[in-house]
Amino acid sequence: MIESTVRHIYSLLQSQHYEAVEKLTNGIRLSADEIEEAITDYGCRLVPYPDSVELDIVEVTGSTPKEWSVVAPVFTVEEGLSDLSIELSLVDNGQEIYRSELDNIRVR
Repeated sequence: MIESTVRHIYSLLQSQHYEAVEKLTNGIRLSADEIEEAITDYGCRLVPYPDSVELDIVEVTGSTPKEWSVVAPVFTVEEGLSDLSIELSLVDNGQEIYRSELDNIRVR
């Protein structure tokens, strides 16, 4: 479920559906405008994830329900695997797409 949630959010970012990302994450950390600005300022076009993608996943110890901190790579037309990453907090809500917060979009 972690990977499917990340892939869903990334797909929305890649297709420039920033308001949908804000709605999914309840705009807790980043608004649609802030998301768009971070990606636009980077200056490269996002491409779909490859079949295999390596996520950096850390379980938050003692969290109930279970929670994870995830750093996910970004892929672009210009670079392939990019220096840009998305940082997420995911909480198990029993659904296919976990409750999500987009904590940051930044250059690693």
